[in-house]
Amino acid sequence: MPELPVLEQLIAFLPVYTEISGGAPVTAMDPGRIATFVESFDEPDAESASFFCASLFEYLHFLRDTGRWSGSEERYRNLHRVLHRGVLNENVSS
Repeated sequence: MPELPVLEQLIAFLPVYTEISGGAPVTAMDPGRIATFVESFDEPDAESASFFCASLFEYLHFLRDTGRWSGSEERYRNLHRVLHRGVLNENVSS
Protein backbone atom coordinates (compact mmCIF):
# COMPACT_ATOMS: atom_id res chain seq x y z
CA MET A 1 0.00 0.00 0.00
CA PRO A 2 1.34 3.48 -0.79
CA GLU A 3 2.76 5.49 2.08
CA LEU A 4 0.29 8.38 1.94
CA PRO A 5 -2.84 7.97 4.06
CA VAL A 6 -6.13 8.78 2.37
CA LEU A 7 -6.37 12.36 3.65
CA GLU A 8 -2.82 13.18 2.60
CA GLN A 9 -3.49 11.63 -0.81
CA LEU A 10 -6.51 13.88 -1.26
CA ILE A 11 -4.69 16.99 -0.01
CA ALA A 12 -2.00 16.32 -2.61
CA PHE A 13 -4.44 15.59 -5.45
CA LEU A 14 -7.21 18.18 -5.10
CA PRO A 15 -5.02 21.16 -6.12
CA VAL A 16 -3.79 19.11 -9.09
CA TYR A 17 -7.39 18.47 -10.13
CA THR A 18 -8.18 22.17 -9.84
CA GLU A 19 -5.22 22.92 -12.10
CA ILE A 20 -5.94 20.26 -14.76
CA SER A 21 -9.63 21.15 -14.82
CA GLY A 22 -9.18 24.88 -15.21
CA GLY A 23 -10.49 25.65 -11.74
CA ALA A 24 -13.53 23.36 -11.76
CA PRO A 25 -14.96 22.55 -8.33
CA VAL A 26 -13.63 19.49 -6.53
CA THR A 27 -17.17 18.79 -5.35
CA ALA A 28 -18.33 17.88 -8.88
CA MET A 29 -15.30 16.25 -10.51
CA ASP A 30 -15.41 15.34 -14.18
CA PRO A 31 -15.33 11.54 -14.62
CA GLY A 32 -13.51 11.86 -17.95
CA ARG A 33 -10.70 13.95 -16.45
CA ILE A 34 -10.38 11.51 -13.56
CA ALA A 35 -10.29 8.54 -15.95
CA THR A 36 -7.54 10.22 -17.98
CA PHE A 37 -5.57 10.92 -14.80
CA VAL A 38 -5.93 7.32 -13.59
CA GLU A 39 -4.85 6.01 -16.99
CA SER A 40 -1.69 8.10 -16.72
CA PHE A 41 -0.40 5.84 -13.93
CA ASP A 42 2.22 3.46 -15.26
CA GLU A 43 1.23 -0.21 -15.47
CA PRO A 44 3.81 -1.27 -12.83
CA ASP A 45 2.18 1.28 -10.53
CA ALA A 46 -1.23 -0.43 -10.53
CA GLU A 47 -1.24 -0.58 -6.73
CA SER A 48 -0.83 3.18 -6.48
CA ALA A 49 -3.57 3.74 -9.06
CA SER A 50 -5.88 1.45 -7.10
CA PHE A 51 -5.10 3.24 -3.83
CA PHE A 52 -5.64 6.63 -5.47
CA CYS A 53 -9.04 5.50 -6.77
CA ALA A 54 -9.98 4.09 -3.37
CA SER A 55 -9.06 7.41 -1.73
CA LEU A 56 -11.10 9.39 -4.22
CA PHE A 57 -13.94 6.86 -3.89
CA GLU A 58 -14.06 7.58 -0.13
CA TYR A 59 -14.04 11.32 -0.84
CA LEU A 60 -16.89 10.91 -3.34
CA HIS A 61 -18.96 9.07 -0.75
CA PHE A 62 -18.12 11.71 1.86
CA LEU A 63 -19.36 14.44 -0.48
CA ARG A 64 -22.58 12.57 -1.19
CA ASP A 65 -23.22 11.56 2.44
CA THR A 66 -22.74 15.12 3.72
CA GLY A 67 -24.74 16.82 0.96
CA ARG A 68 -21.62 18.47 -0.49
CA TRP A 69 -21.67 16.80 -3.91
CA SER A 70 -22.50 19.64 -6.30
CA GLY A 71 -22.55 17.75 -9.59
CA SER A 72 -25.43 16.04 -11.31
CA GLU A 73 -26.65 12.56 -10.44
CA GLU A 74 -25.37 11.31 -13.80
CA ARG A 75 -21.89 12.74 -13.15
CA TYR A 76 -21.89 11.11 -9.70
CA ARG A 77 -22.80 7.71 -11.16
CA ASN A 78 -20.18 8.00 -13.89
CA LEU A 79 -17.44 9.05 -11.48
CA HIS A 80 -18.49 6.27 -9.10
CA ARG A 81 -18.12 3.76 -11.96
CA VAL A 82 -14.70 5.12 -12.98
CA LEU A 83 -13.38 4.97 -9.43
CA HIS A 84 -14.83 1.53 -8.73
CA ARG A 85 -13.15 0.16 -11.85
CA GLY A 86 -9.92 1.91 -10.90
CA VAL A 87 -9.93 0.30 -7.45
CA LEU A 88 -10.19 -3.07 -9.20
CA ASN A 89 -7.49 -2.11 -11.76
CA GLU A 90 -9.99 -2.46 -14.58
CA ASN A 91 -10.23 -0.23 -17.66
CA VAL A 92 -11.67 3.03 -16.37
CA SER A 93 -12.63 4.40 -19.80
CA SER A 94 -15.08 1.71 -20.88
